[in-house]
Amino acid sequence: MSGTLPLSASDRRFVEARLASRTFPQTVLLEGGSDEARRTLADALACALVCTADGKRPCNSCRACRKCASGSHPDVQRFGPEKKNGTFKVETCRAIRQDAFVAPNDGDTKVYILDDCQAMNDSSENALLKILEEPPAGVYFLLTCPTGSALLPTVRSRAVTLSLPGEEACFSEQTLETAAALSRALTQSEWALLQATAPLERDRTEMGNVLRCFAAALEEALYRKAGAQPRAQLKEAPTLLAASFTKPRLYALLTETRALETENDGYENANLLLTALCYRLHRAAHQHP
Repeated sequence: MSGTLPLSASDRRFVEARLASRTFPQTVLLEGGSDEARRTLADALACALVCTADGKRPCNSCRACRKCASGSHPDVQRFGPEKKNGTFKVETCRAIRQDAFVAPNDGDTKVYILDDCQAMNDSSENALLKILEEPPAGVYFLLTCPTGSALLPTVRSRAVTLSLPGEEACFSEQTLETAAALSRALTQSEWALLQATAPLERDRTEMGNVLRCFAAALEEALYRKAGAQPRAQLKEAPTLLAASFTKPRLYALLTETRALETENDGYENANLLLTALCYRLHRAAHQHP
């Protein structure tokens, strides 16, 4: 398993030792890295926790591991923000709290993976905190978040933090300027967005660069909301976004930006891509929940 965990050597040793001794922390915060890396690590840890092998876990061959691999293990549940408005609802946290006291279906272990916890508001975090303070035996919580500073100190204090290495993206001055213009235009109108993105019409590569840069600025804006300082390399965009939009709006914008980045190569017509970009970002920024 050590070769598959995107962690420092010391954190890998810690995880492997705790899994082997059956003393794994009941609440773990996975921060840093990419969304995919955090999700992959959470999946691997969940599989290891429900694995029924006597030796190294996960064994990847027992019935529990096979169920995890197929995404059908009944005692591994994943929750996250709603796609509609990007918020991690307090009702979801209350439901998790109640379900935690229900006996597992298989074995004696239950694992809850809570993705993108930065989308929780204080009410959601406080609802979750009640179960994190005294979780039932055999119940584990794996929280994922770009940075632990986005969560309340009371929640962080209940979790063991494992940090994934991140990659510092470097962007050209032109890309940074376009991303900043996009940030400013979002506070105005779709027409302003069209004007800000017009230079990208014939440059699909730069479109991808700007989308990545804008996503990074949105992440930094979320960090800023939590009291952290954004990176100077991204200039004024994170500060402007943090001042202009609520946490749920920033998360909705980030979700749409990442989707557009993935879809970039799928659009044959650049004008259609720009139209979709302006409409979807404006909608995410301003539509009612």
